Amino acid sequence: MTRYSGATALALILAGSMATAAQTDAWPTKPTTLIVIAGAGGGSDYTMRLLARELEVNSDQPISVVNQAQGAGVVGMTTYVNAAPDGTTVGQMSPFAQYRMLGQADFTSDSFTPIAMINMDPASVSVAADSELGSINDIIAALKEDPSSLSISCGGGCNASWDIPFVSLMLDEGIDVAKLNLIPAQGSAAGLQELTSGGMDIVLCSLPETDALRDAGLVKNVAVFSGERLERYPDVPTVEEETGKSATGGTWRGIAGAAGMDSELVGQIEASIKAAYDSDGFQTGMKERGFGTVWMDAEELGAFMREHEAQTERVIDALNP
Repeated sequence: MTRYSGATALALILAGSMATAAQTDAWPTKPTTLIVIAGAGGGSDYTMRLLARELEVNSDQPISVVNQAQGAGVVGMTTYVNAAPDGTTVGQMSPFAQYRMLGQADFTSDSFTPIAMINMDPASVSVAADSELGSINDIIAALKEDPSSLSISCGGGCNASWDIPFVSLMLDEGIDVAKLNLIPAQGSAAGLQELTSGGMDIVLCSLPETDALRDAGLVKNVAVFSGERLERYPDVPTVEEETGKSATGGTWRGIAGAAGMDSELVGQIEASIKAAYDSDGFQTGMKERGFGTVWMDAEELGAFMREHEAQTERVIDALNP
């Protein structure tokens, strides 16, 4: 039988107590709800459920993932911004500025407490494989000659994730964007089907969403709105490579809560999310599905949200003069 001195035994007891306390203090300390502002089965649902699974691994509390996609996400955001700012209800933070500018809601960056960014997928520009538009510069040239000459699918609702960076680039190129023929679709898959059948000239969406049709030789990716080429798509040039203009943007996902959350609580949640983000399970799951992992802490996400508001306002004002 192993024998310990009194001092050694006390040290072991204290160490065990400290470990237990550290585990108890880790967020979440109560059953928690994570609101997803999209329906089941999509990219947002997968990303948020993957994060929730890893958060549960590191705590002894359940996290209930609730999908509230009504109103293009307005309902879900409304749910968590109106919740108590105690960390028991948090939600998906994604592009939000368009809601206020289109009269759908009154969210501003001050409506939320930013906590962390975990994912960003840049927008891309795709055309049919047999299209005469072989590059983003070909598209710019065509739109400079006649801004309404091309049918452009937003890959979902317009004035949001995929078309905002594209329209911003066209503004920088001096194109009258109010004349662009932007067409909403029932998601990127529907827009891409229209593209392959000849009913659309361009689709704006993420690169992973084009995989099946690209692999079948039906779709060609001409550019991506990222700072550098994506590891999974090394043959797709960035917009900056092609045009010389810095142009980035797309969809992004993070976690936020109601306005007014205590800074110490925010720090605890941020730390728990960072541990889940860094886990092998999260990183592997994201990579397998082609989702980009991008980390921003609470302060960085807050600054990013304000930039998002400014860019969105510029684009929507130009589209609706």
